[in-house]
Amino acid sequence: MTEKNSNDNLVVSYLAIRRTIGWLGLLLPFMLLAGNYVVNSLNILNSSFFIRTDCYTTPYKDAGSFKFSISHYYYSSVGELFTAVLCAVALFMFCYKGHKLRLGERGLSDSAMANLAGIFALGVVVFPTASTYCISDNMRSFLSSDNTGYIHFGFACLFFITLAFMSMVNFRRTEKREDFGKQKNHKTYLACGIVMLACLALIAIYSIWIQPLKISWLDKTRPVFCLEAVALIAFGTSWLIKGRLDIPAAIKKIVPGK
Repeated sequence: MTEKNSNDNLVVSYLAIRRTIGWLGLLLPFMLLAGNYVVNSLNILNSSFFIRTDCYTTPYKDAGSFKFSISHYYYSSVGELFTAVLCAVALFMFCYKGHKLRLGERGLSDSAMANLAGIFALGVVVFPTASTYCISDNMRSFLSSDNTGYIHFGFACLFFITLAFMSMVNFRRTEKREDFGKQKNHKTYLACGIVMLACLALIAIYSIWIQPLKISWLDKTRPVFCLEAVALIAFGTSWLIKGRLDIPAAIKKIVPGK
């Protein structure tokens, strides 16, 4: 294999990691919603073809496929999918190196930010959410305490904040500091980061001040799930665009001497 082909393969793999992270984030809410809907609509958990129904005294009753938040799917029939995707995102984050800080640049490198995001993603899995919404069709044998739920919420916030800053800062860095934020797609990266932070702020406002008012029509729209989905779409979009860089230009950035 020639050196050029080796470099091309290196960059393709490097960009593929970005695209994989992007697709996982973008598709997660839709996979969970669709997967849970299919399981419930086909009544799979009460089918003797798939489940030993003779081992249970009462049939499984679902509480709807549209959950309060994405984290609530941890306790649903697609809980394993939820944990698998987040663990996969964490793994790819740990494998992602990105660009190193250049002389005079401040902040954390791409690798350091990605590692933080990976740690926070694992924290979301290790410390599940806690809510009475999870009781009726809980597929697990437990429900996390409020303390665990607070830790979960903290990790989720840090996860999105880290991704937002990666999009707004790390993805917009250039070889020349004066070109920061001025190149193609830089406005898109900024917009994606702002959307993620705005969704976090709206979730906090709803959870602290609006949800206690118990506005039935608003609660039925599942604002937290919708806002999390929008944030994940922004996250996925940012990484997908970053994963479609011009390969020759990317070679010069990540391969020494090129």
